[in-house]
Amino acid sequence: MTLILMARTIACTLTSFLLLYSPVTMAQKLPVLEPPGAAYQSIAVLSSKPNEGRKELDTIRYPWAEYSKGALGNALWRTVYLLPADEAQLPGLIQFPASSSDQTRAELDYLLKLQNSRTQQEIDRANYIANIGSWPNILNPTDPDYQANREQLYYILSTATGKQYDYSQYPATTTLLLNCIQDIRVTEFRLKQVFKRPRPYHVEPRLQPLTRISSPSFPSGHSLWSYTEAYIFAELFPQKRQDFIKVAAEVRWSRELLGIHYPSDNEASRVIGWHLLKSWYKNPRFVADLKKAQMEWSSK
Repeated sequence: MTLILMARTIACTLTSFLLLYSPVTMAQKLPVLEPPGAAYQSIAVLSSKPNEGRKELDTIRYPWAEYSKGALGNALWRTVYLLPADEAQLPGLIQFPASSSDQTRAELDYLLKLQNSRTQQEIDRANYIANIGSWPNILNPTDPDYQANREQLYYILSTATGKQYDYSQYPATTTLLLNCIQDIRVTEFRLKQVFKRPRPYHVEPRLQPLTRISSPSFPSGHSLWSYTEAYIFAELFPQKRQDFIKVAAEVRWSRELLGIHYPSDNEASRVIGWHLLKSWYKNPRFVADLKKAQMEWSSK
């Protein structure tokens, strides 16, 4: 009997080891990226090339004076799971339309329409979402933002399920999410430096943004973390994938309602988020950390 128990223990230990450290990745099992929503598709079919009749708009740049030191410094962090070769490919996956293009004109008209129809309830919701978003540099437990910063890692999951989760009860998942958010933030600010797209309110003076942001427009940081985290949680709870994406879509909408992001900024973030997850699967460290998180939830 003792030998049987020992054999079972060894078998379980070996299985756990293989689950955690197997070099085989699951990138090929990723769900395909959903197509853009119908509203964006109707805009994306328009020309993204410069329009000679509005060529002066293409001379507008993101004002250097508005660029914060923090936004510049965030690009200097190191990635955790994202490998350099994969990061180098990200800028080639996205491109914003020329400021003078028919597509940008349609996006600006859409933002003006939102501005003219937004309700106080919608504004309050968008402002609430604006304060969501974790940062990898809040590491000191005595920092007044430490707890909220970790709780917000679970925003997508909590909103989709209607439940609150104590991050301290899920250490493997929290570690995974903290490492992912570091990659997300580095990616966000490095891409912003590459493209330096002016904000919508720099191009369209009739826009009255409800806040101003101290970094370029493309891609959207809020949409990047929300969609990427939606894809991560979908790896933990595949049956809730569309629920998570729905929450990310609300975050996306909030940035447009505030008048601070073009729809194409948000669409680029959705695409980059999916490619981040695909790239992470090439890194055995991510695969091991994800499997630890999956085992953590299966044991609850």
